Amino acid sequence: MPVPAVLLDTYKQTAFYRMDIEVQLDVSCEKCIEYRINNTGPTYNFTVPGQTTPWRFAFWSCNGWSLSVSDKEKALLGGDNVVWDDLLEKHRQVPFHVQFCGGDQLYSDKIWKADVWSSWLKIKDKFVRRDAPFTREMAAVADDFYFTHYAKCFFTSKFGESMTTIPISTIIDDHDVWDGIGSYPDYLQFSQVFVQLKEYAFKYWRLYQAHTNQQMARNHGYFGKAGYSWVKQLGPYTVALGPDTRYERSIKQIIEPETYDMIFDRLRRLPQSVRHLVVFLGVPIVYPRLTYIEKALSGIKSMGLTKIGFIAKQRAIVNIWGEPELSDDMNDHWTSEVHMEERKKFVLRLQEFARRHHVRVTFVGGDVHCCGAGRFASMNPSLPPERDFRFMPQIISSAIMNIPPPNLVIRAVHSSAKTYELDNSTDELMYKLFEKDVNGKSPPNNNAKLLARRNFSSYVEDLNSQAMIVNIHVQNENNKGTKAYLINVPALAKDTNYV
Repeated sequence: MPVPAVLLDTYKQTAFYRMDIEVQLDVSCEKCIEYRINNTGPTYNFTVPGQTTPWRFAFWSCNGWSLSVSDKEKALLGGDNVVWDDLLEKHRQVPFHVQFCGGDQLYSDKIWKADVWSSWLKIKDKFVRRDAPFTREMAAVADDFYFTHYAKCFFTSKFGESMTTIPISTIIDDHDVWDGIGSYPDYLQFSQVFVQLKEYAFKYWRLYQAHTNQQMARNHGYFGKAGYSWVKQLGPYTVALGPDTRYERSIKQIIEPETYDMIFDRLRRLPQSVRHLVVFLGVPIVYPRLTYIEKALSGIKSMGLTKIGFIAKQRAIVNIWGEPELSDDMNDHWTSEVHMEERKKFVLRLQEFARRHHVRVTFVGGDVHCCGAGRFASMNPSLPPERDFRFMPQIISSAIMNIPPPNLVIRAVHSSAKTYELDNSTDELMYKLFEKDVNGKSPPNNNAKLLARRNFSSYVEDLNSQAMIVNIHVQNENNKGTKAYLINVPALAKDTNYV
């Protein structure tokens, strides 16, 4: 049956079309839907669940390489596709109904390698740089870069293959735009160049990833004061929430207050059948504190060390904008000191939603190039998770392609993975999920809370227990296949605690 196409945009000789496909679900069995483009070429397929069968979905993040990764390092990990091959093989065996892409679907940091930015980067005065115009030449470079970079990354990769057979839903993180976007000082973040360049990055995120454009996005389910958050229902029992944590971000704020209100207005209107809310965030909201690194970077800046010529030249400490190299990474985290109050308010509002609606909230995030699991929970050891509305697991699944951090970094982060208090009623911690590494041995330095290996994760509804069955699939040492680590996320009982 032909499906009408809606023209979204054009670039040179290329046109972007959107086709909305509606499928009637069978009552008690899945079915495979076959399709072709323009009634020519190969036949593709995807699988939809039945009305009374469980949903299955995958999650991954960081589908690319940082600029600093060498070809030798890539080869030692088995190249681009070890984890992708495993995900696609598992899909062939038992199909996923959707894949959630957790940010950094591609790495766009090369945008700053273009010569067009050199004169702007040479401007010494911060305020002159802030007010310098975004030129037509810059616009042409931006348009061409994002269009071409997306085409190369999406149409010549295993990710591209996966999109032909597993429907996608994406959130955006910094590298989809460029490294650290939103976490820079105001003179950069609100400079003419940053503001206009960000618009080109989001233009192509909308076209390639969200299948919409600026004019139609609100009609296609995206919302926010300015950004592109979404809420999507997976059958009667599970809902996915994808807040946009980049478009509205500044160094002091991740999401606008008005957007939070829009999120919770939509959550309040969900049907009573919903038992699980899965919140996809680019950066994990439960993660070890990095405050000691933040303080060190703050000291570097306050002492003026970023202005030392030989350091700036070597870029050992500063980035191309003259800011501490890791400061944007620290500010990216929900656990950064500047974001802690916003984080607390968000979690407490989710607690109230869980309490009122008897819905289990689970966070899923990537970004950090390692995997693990943690949780928020009531500070009552005798209260089982099934009856605790404050119990909110965090799944960390990253990266499907990019290089893991060195063991020294994991050891430093692991040492700060303590039990913290969110408020007088809630604490948070990381689980010791990795008592054994994929090789059956103890993990390096006995760091059982975070594992520095490439991975993706899978999620299956258990309709008998109403739990969500989660597995983190971690790349094996021989670069062939993965080992699964199980996390069971129980549903929230109707007779939950109210204190």
